[in-house]
Amino acid sequence: MSRAALAEAVNVNMQTIGALERGDHYPSLDLALRICETFGLPVEAVFSRTEFRPMSAEVYARTKGQP
Repeated sequence: MSRAALAEAVNVNMQTIGALERGDHYPSLDLALRICETFGLPVEAVFSRTEFRPMSAEVYARTKGQP
């Protein structure tokens, strides 16, 4: 999904989405819930107090049988 499409879906401007991606801005609870609703995910799947491992590391670990 493009920044523009996500911005439109959650009713913010595209610069806000860019700031979220860069970590320059943290979303309000309302915005966080709108983003999660857009992707059909629980808030815990998108936001965490600890940094997420890269998706490639997660997929690679599963293919090798590691947790």
